[in-house]
Order: sequence, then structure tokens, then C-alpha cells
Amino acid sequence: MAKKKKIREDFNEVFKSGNEAKIKKMLEKHPWLLDEVSTEMDEVMGVQQQVIAALGVMEDELGGAVPIDEIVFSLRVDFNIRKTEEEVSEILFNVEHLGLVKKKSNGWALTSEGGRVCDDYLNKSINKIEF
Repeated sequence: MAKKKKIREDFNEVFKSGNEAKIKKMLEKHPWLLDEVSTEMDEVMGVQQQVIAALGVMEDELGGAVPIDEIVFSLRVDFNIRKTEEEVSEILFNVEHLGLVKKKSNGWALTSEGGRVCDDYLNKSINKIEF
């Protein structure tokens, strides 16, 4: 168990460095790392999709850019997810770099690609969500 922890810590350092050759070498030597990284990325993407969906719901309701507090409200009421304004803001800035949302003077808005992510998430989750 301690050996895996050390390997995991070493991999995290190599991953942060961005050295693709070392990353590839470690993944070849320890393929179980790929499963762990994939699971973590799936969780992060899931949270991002939830925030994008909440933004999309509120954008439709308000007819324009959405303030952070309205996104937090939609997450809580429409999706039963509790996030602080700080958490939502951090997620929005991260997905802004991916081209999924845009910061406007009066709030946040989806890009066309963000709209597709929103629709995909809502279509997959429609049976789980009560509006």
C-alpha cells in the first residue's frame, strides 16, 4: 500500500511538470495510474457539466447573462447540489479557458459549445432531475 502511495505522489509531481515522456513512461510501468487519473478527470468533468447545466437553465430563464448567485441557486434548487459562490466561480473560470462559457459585465453566458455540453448533460440526466 505504501509503495502505491509513493508511486502516486511521484506521478503527481511528474504530471504537474508536464514532461510527456516521463508521464508516458510511468503510465507504461504502472498502468493502474491511468485508471485513477481517468476517474479523477471524470469527476472533475462531471462537476463542470453540472455548473454548465445550471448556467444554461438560468440563462434560459433570465434571457441573458447569469450572475454567480443565480447559478448557485439553480445548482441547489434544480440539481440538489450545494456549491459556494467561490467554488462555482473557480469552475467557471476553468471552463472559460476551454471556451465553454464567457464572462460578461453582468454575469456568465454559455458559448455555442457550452450550450452543447449543457444540452448533453441535461439529456443524459433528465430522468434523475426533477424540475
